[in-house]
Amino acid sequence: MGFDDIKEFESEFSQGTLRVRIMELENGTLVLLSDRDQFRLGISAVSIPPGHGRSQPTSTGLFSSGVDATPVRTLSERLSVITNQTCMVISGLKEITQTTLMEIMLILKNHFVA
Repeated sequence: MGFDDIKEFESEFSQGTLRVRIMELENGTLVLLSDRDQFRLGISAVSIPPGHGRSQPTSTGLFSSGVDATPVRTLSERLSVITNQTCMVISGLKEITQTTLMEIMLILKNHFVA
């Protein structure tokens, strides 16, 4: 078994360098985000795409509470819609503002749609 199902790339954004590792699983997608040299556990969210009577994706946050999880849940939900799969996002980013959320979403959308 090889590592053809794991993709890594970097992209510049307003907070520096965004490092992304994407693992295509049999039943979904795992996305790791970092603004450092190594990936680490952080605020996480898992989501499922719309379907079975739901018009919107559904998500839950992990390793977080309150509004800290909202940007990561948003990323996970949008990726579930784009990939039409269950998606888990683990963010090792120091902070995700509304501006950086939009930047990260564009970077990830370009990767998945391209």
